[in-house]
Amino acid sequence: MTSAIAIKRINLLDVFIERAEGRAYLWSIGELTLHEAVDVLQADAERDGLIEQIGQDQMQKILDECFASYRYGEPDAEI
Repeated sequence: MTSAIAIKRINLLDVFIERAEGRAYLWSIGELTLHEAVDVLQADAERDGLIEQIGQDQMQKILDECFASYRYGEPDAEI
């Protein structure tokens, strides 16, 4: 019997955005400090090669967008 193995590649950018949104929420309710919320994301993005892939400026923009609604109290707030 031969079994098929499906391999699904995970998009690192999608994962980073989801994690950033989750950590932004945790920061907004006081579970994390701002440094705790973003430092892990920064370190993981470096480790996973995401910064090399999209650049530091784009990563900062993503973080800014994820945290904006909690800073300004509007889900679609412009910074």
